Amino acid sequence: MDILPIIAILTVGIGVGFINIVSAGGSMLTLPLLIFFGLPSNVANGTNRIAILFQNVFAMYQFHKNGHLNWKLGLALSVPTTIASIYGAQIAVDIAENTFDNLLATFMIIFAVLLIIKPQRFVKGKFSLKVSIVLLFIAFVFIGIYGGALQAGVGFFIMLTLLMLVPKIPMAEMHGIKVLVVTIYISVSTFVFISNGLISWDFAIALSIGSATGGFLGGKYASILPDKLLEKILIAAIIFFAVILLFR
Repeated sequence: MDILPIIAILTVGIGVGFINIVSAGGSMLTLPLLIFFGLPSNVANGTNRIAILFQNVFAMYQFHKNGHLNWKLGLALSVPTTIASIYGAQIAVDIAENTFDNLLATFMIIFAVLLIIKPQRFVKGKFSLKVSIVLLFIAFVFIGIYGGALQAGVGFFIMLTLLMLVPKIPMAEMHGIKVLVVTIYISVSTFVFISNGLISWDFAIALSIGSATGGFLGGKYASILPDKLLEKILIAAIIFFAVILLFR
C-alpha cells in the first residue's frame, strides 16, 4: 500500500480525534476521506469505528481523571443506545454504496444546519423531569440506530439531546457522557463490521494512532477551549465534503 495515504490519514486523525472530543463531527471528515482514498463506503464506515474506539478510550481516561465523567447517567443512557446500535450496524453492512454516500451527505448537511441554528436554544429546560427522562431514552434509541449505521456526527446529536433535556449540564460533563456512551455502544456494534470483514486494518491502525493522540489531547483540554472557531472550520469542511459525496 502507498505510504502517503497512510501518513495523510494518521495526520488527519490527530485533528479529527481532537475535534471529536472538544466538539463533535470529526467522522464527517474521516469517512469521506477514507472513501476518497479508495475504500468502499461500508469498509470506510467500519474502519472509522476502530479509530473512534481508541480515541474515546484515551479521552475517557482524561475525563475521569479530571472529574468530568457522570458514570451513572452515562451508563444508563448506554443501555438503549448499545442495543439499538447493533440493529443500526446490521443495516449499514448491507446498504448499497451510493445509498450510503447520499445518506451520509444528507446528514452532513443537516448536521451543518443544526450547528448554525442551534435549536437547543428554543426548547432547553421546557420539559418536566419525568418527560425529560422518557424523551432521553427514546432519543438515545434513535441515536443508537444512527450511530450503528452511519456514526458520523452522532456526538453532536448526543450533545444536542443533552442540552435540550438535561438543564444546566456542565459542558465538560456533557462531553464526558458523550464519550462514555459512544465508547460502550461502538465497542459492541463494531463487531458486526469485523465479523463481516469490513475493516481496512492498515487505515484503521493509522487512523487509530492519530485519533487516540487527538482524543487524549481533546480530553485534556475540552473544559478550557472555546468551540466557536472549531465549529466554523467544521461547518465549512462538512459542506465541502458533502458536495464531493453528492457529485463524485
